[in-house]
Amino acid sequence: MHTFKAHRLRFVSEVTSTVELNEHQGSAIRGALFHAMRSRFCGNRDADDCAACPLVATCPVATLLSTVRRGAERGRDVPRPYTVQPPLPGSGGHPVEDDYGRLFFHYRPGEKLAFGLTLYAQALQLFPYVIMTIRTFEEAGLGRRLERSGGQWRRGTLTVQEVWAENPLTGERQAVLEDDGEMVQMPDIPITHHQVCEAADACLRERLGNGGDGPLPLTFLTPTRLVESGHLVKPHQFRFKPLLQRLLDRLESLSQHFSEEKLSVDFSGLVQASERVRVVDNRLWWEELRSYSTRRRSDSPTSGLLGTVTLEADDWSPFLPYLVWGQFTQVGKDAVKGNGVYQAAQDD
Repeated sequence: MHTFKAHRLRFVSEVTSTVELNEHQGSAIRGALFHAMRSRFCGNRDADDCAACPLVATCPVATLLSTVRRGAERGRDVPRPYTVQPPLPGSGGHPVEDDYGRLFFHYRPGEKLAFGLTLYAQALQLFPYVIMTIRTFEEAGLGRRLERSGGQWRRGTLTVQEVWAENPLTGERQAVLEDDGEMVQMPDIPITHHQVCEAADACLRERLGNGGDGPLPLTFLTPTRLVESGHLVKPHQFRFKPLLQRLLDRLESLSQHFSEEKLSVDFSGLVQASERVRVVDNRLWWEELRSYSTRRRSDSPTSGLLGTVTLEADDWSPFLPYLVWGQFTQVGKDAVKGNGVYQAAQDD
């Protein structure tokens, strides 16, 4: 993990014609990103999918959106080297229901629509493709098609005003899109493993005390889908072990495929120790959601855990670096769509 880095970007846009996103806003942003990048940069539209394309090894579309690694230990498809951080409730948009009781977020012209995107390790080299793709939202639009004047049905449009690189661990911010919208700078304030370990040590000293055994709240901000033994973990079943297992799996795969160094830890020892972490206060609930894919022409469940759970351990020090990293990699299924965003050691 010493060479693994995360590059967090923040996009701030102004809505120019009404945008309506489904309840799972991260899914809508990821879907628009996929279609815009494929439309602009795919060099072989005749291929049924990326795996069947001879250009897969060098194609930015495949690398970012449909990552394929032939001969990979855990199968051909590996995690995408980015995640979306969708707008959180209360950060913008107006919730409305349609005639079928489905919830959407409505953004009016002149309102701000902001979201995040994090690139991991070597995927930073594709940053210019990301910027050019996001800029296509200004013309191609985002979200549901709505009826416009003249009886036309079109997606809402927006203007990208600012793009920032941010490092929450150091408090640094860097403008990567200049005011004229033409000059782009490469992000240069990465989140590093050294910074993560420093943040974990600070949490031990300031929050948990010298013994490292105090209560630690985890707050899930977007639906988090954890699977244990083939079954979804529901609120009343929550334990620390499956969360840690999924987090270690994700960090191992991302570091193996997109950095120079694979995560090397005592997996069995950590997982065994995680069995002794106790749930002392459970305020989780289950959010039922579905995400529609225009590419597959079908929907799939993106439901998951939301809320806060407070945990106690005899010693948090072995786990904290990975919990801090998880705040930037997200955890569980559909992280690329914005699922699995959480905060550790934040009070309600």
